[in-house]
Amino acid sequence: MTARSGQAGFTLLEMLAALVVMALCSGVLLMAFGQSARSLQQVDRADRLSQAARSVLDDQAVGLLQPGQSNGVMDGGIRWAMGVSALPANAGQPRLLRVELTVSEGRREAHFSTLRLVNPAKAGAQ
Repeated sequence: MTARSGQAGFTLLEMLAALVVMALCSGVLLMAFGQSARSLQQVDRADRLSQAARSVLDDQAVGLLQPGQSNGVMDGGIRWAMGVSALPANAGQPRLLRVELTVSEGRREAHFSTLRLVNPAKAGAQ
């Protein structure tokens, strides 16, 4: 019988070191994937509020906008509140309205602001 002079395989210490390195790498990857999923959820919520605001503005623009306050609830429980105020204008200048819109879903809230030009032909017809 002959004795082996070289080692065949890995020692227990080498295997433990490899497992520790693998565990650290997988932990970092899991944290990165978790953060990515949270970011996607935040973007989805912000997109929902933005789409809701666009929908409210489109619905309200069908008729003639009048200064004042209005609010409501959309499908899906999204609440909205809109304030319309006339900006000062000189005679002969177009009339502008400032539209302030707040949409909220649960604890999330988004604020939007825009200007709308009053169509003189519509305003005279009503």
